[in-house]
Amino acid sequence: MSDLESSPTRQQLYLWAVGEGVAAKSPNQLIEGRYRVVAPHIWIDTQPEKRPPFPDELPAAAVPYLSAHPHRLHVPGLQGVIGQSAANSILLLENAPLHPRSGELFPAITDLWIDASPLQQSQWLWQIWSLWSALQPLGVASSLLDLPNLRIEGWRLRLRELALDTTPPTLSDLAAAWQPLAQDASPRLRWWYPPGTEGPSHLLDLLVDLNNPAQAESFGDRLNQLVLQQATSLRVRITTAGGTDAGPDLPRNEDACFPDGTAAPDLSPRLAIVCDGVGGHSGGDLASNLAVQSLQLQLKGLLSEAFSQSELLPPAIVTEQIEAVLRIVNDVINYQNDAQGRVGRQRMGTTIAMAVVVPQSLQTEQGWVQVEEVYIAHVGDSRAYWITPDYCHLLTVDDDIAGREVSSGRQPLPLAKERPDAGALTQALGTRSAEHLQPHIQRFILVETGVLLLCSDGLSDNNRVEEGWANYIGLMVKSIVSLEASVATWLQLANQKNGHDNSSVVLMFAQTSQKPTGRELATQADLLQSSLTPSAEALLYGEQRLEDSPVSAAPSRRRPPLWVWGVAVVIILAGMLGGWWLLRSLDFGESDPEAPTPSLTPES
Repeated sequence: MSDLESSPTRQQLYLWAVGEGVAAKSPNQLIEGRYRVVAPHIWIDTQPEKRPPFPDELPAAAVPYLSAHPHRLHVPGLQGVIGQSAANSILLLENAPLHPRSGELFPAITDLWIDASPLQQSQWLWQIWSLWSALQPLGVASSLLDLPNLRIEGWRLRLRELALDTTPPTLSDLAAAWQPLAQDASPRLRWWYPPGTEGPSHLLDLLVDLNNPAQAESFGDRLNQLVLQQATSLRVRITTAGGTDAGPDLPRNEDACFPDGTAAPDLSPRLAIVCDGVGGHSGGDLASNLAVQSLQLQLKGLLSEAFSQSELLPPAIVTEQIEAVLRIVNDVINYQNDAQGRVGRQRMGTTIAMAVVVPQSLQTEQGWVQVEEVYIAHVGDSRAYWITPDYCHLLTVDDDIAGREVSSGRQPLPLAKERPDAGALTQALGTRSAEHLQPHIQRFILVETGVLLLCSDGLSDNNRVEEGWANYIGLMVKSIVSLEASVATWLQLANQKNGHDNSSVVLMFAQTSQKPTGRELATQADLLQSSLTPSAEALLYGEQRLEDSPVSAAPSRRRPPLWVWGVAVVIILAGMLGGWWLLRSLDFGESDPEAPTPSLTPES
């Protein structure tokens, strides 16, 4: 984790201030001789190089920001606390939805909703739904019910702050919060075609499921269908290129990536992998190469089967399959460690950042349409960024000691980064058995043109991506320079500005365009003839109590289609055979099992 991972720039750190009396602070007022007020709740840290203030004991309102650290893509972090008592404390939040150059607050979801595309609207709803289950255990799910608290930066939904739940919010509360959004949604979203139905269904009918515990279980699947249906409006073209470099001063490259200039046409551009070996002279390069080659072998089968299927797979099922692949690769490397008697820091392993473009076939009224989902998986401190001409979003959170201290609630991030072992990894592929592995997997739908950048810490250290992205993205998206030339430029930057480590970069360039418009999903006459269900009318007009609505029989729990189990068997067999072949082809005997390896600290 780089020291300034959360800072918008090196010069100015904009903070969102939360606490009693904060809104009354005057512009240009200097707080505690350090924080200058820019606007209500928006402060600048004039001394970002100094340790921020923290009380001996954090107030209750500050603790959820630590626990939510794994969700930094959407949730701000705690940068400091002014005041010793909970009653008068002021929380200073970094990674808040503030423009990095102007400090202005990004627009609320309600400000952009009416003019947003159906795909954008459905994507924002999906992100809220995904955060709901993450924030409920932290006691701050009510933060998602206050629409002005939900801020938008392009495709990304961001929370302005976290609010402690006075009482645990229910799914009915979430449905009520979404009601004005459903009423003002785009016609294509407000009236949609659920798979297997002949006529359009109103978005409010979907929200009714949240009021019925028997139906709520299937809500996520139906919302996912809604998102994918809107994604059929875009045509996506993906190209991928990658490369790796040992660096100016190192004799051996312990990184590996795919593609690396010799991409297999049946996998590229649907697969991007970056691995950074740990184990030093004891086999880091062998672990990273073994992981990259094993993953190609196994994911080829997974993608081939996905292409031939017509049944829509929920994200949870795809996530399970990718996680199974990673666990198999983990155990292939772990087996080699055990076979060679490696212990402690002698055990080799590798970090990984991986993107898999999974095709989904969706039946629409125009026929079968293919939609591309992007699944991003990572373990360790290799990273994934989404970059457009407007912004650079870090999509992953490093598996290191500092992050573990924050997530566990023991230390805020600025203090955790002061530890001498702050950057030590807490997990990597292959160092231990798969039962200890906790891979992070996220699903994304491409809604805009941009570049997915995967890299090892040889590039990401010292904020090189955050500082340099604006110099490169325009040339890439305008096709002024080739993707291969862009990879070479990023590697050159890593060598010139860092140079202390091997570096790897894989770029996945996604170009989106609107598909030619055919017949609208529903004409105005269709919509006038389509009546809302009684439950939806009750939600919209309040004519009937929702609890009095008839309750449908509970749906049977979705079972994975048979092909999923078939793929799992193929993956296991491929992992066993492919791993055996790779272990024979890679000469592990040249490694020195006694040499020390970089620090890898397991979860305590």
